[in-house]
Amino acid sequence: GRHGALLPVAMDSMEEAFAGVEHAAGQVVADIRKAFVDAQSGKNVFQLAKDQAVAFAAAVDWREPWLASLLALHASLLLLVIFTRRHTTAQACLFVALGACIYCAKYANAWCAANWQQFASQPYFDEQGLFISVVLSAPFLIINIIILINHLSVLSGLIVRAKRAELKYKARSKKKEN
Repeated sequence: GRHGALLPVAMDSMEEAFAGVEHAAGQVVADIRKAFVDAQSGKNVFQLAKDQAVAFAAAVDWREPWLASLLALHASLLLLVIFTRRHTTAQACLFVALGACIYCAKYANAWCAANWQQFASQPYFDEQGLFISVVLSAPFLIINIIILINHLSVLSGLIVRAKRAELKYKARSKKKEN
C-alpha cells in the first residue's frame, strides 16, 4: 500500500533528474561546439586550420632545390632515428643537435629574410618566423618527439629487466637460506 504510493513520486523525481542531466549535457555539448568556432569567420576551427594549411601548401613552390633538399634532410633524419633506435647515445646527440637547430631557427630566419634572393624564388621568411617554423622547426620537433618516445620505450624495458633481475636475485637468496 504505502510503498505503491511513493513509486509515482520517485519516478517523477527520477525523470526530473534525468531531464536536468540531459539539459546540462546538451549545454556542455553546445559550449564545446561554440568553443571550436572561430569568432570572426564563424567557421569550425578544424576546417579553418585545414583551409589555411591547404592555402599555405599551395603558396609554396615545393620544387625549389633548397626546399627539396630540406625535405630530403627531414626524411634522412627520420630514417637515421629509425635505424639508430637501439643506439640511445647517438639519438641523444641527435636530439640535442636538433634542439639547437630549433633554437637557432630565429637567427636562420633573420638571415634568410635578408638573403632570400640568393636561394629562393620568393620571400617566404616573415618576421614572425611562421614559414621557418613550419618547414624546419616543426619537423625537427616531431623527430625529437619520436626520439623521446623511443627513449621512454627503452627506459621502460630497462626497468622491467632490472626488476626481473632483482626478483631472481631475491628468489636465489631465499633458496640459499632454506
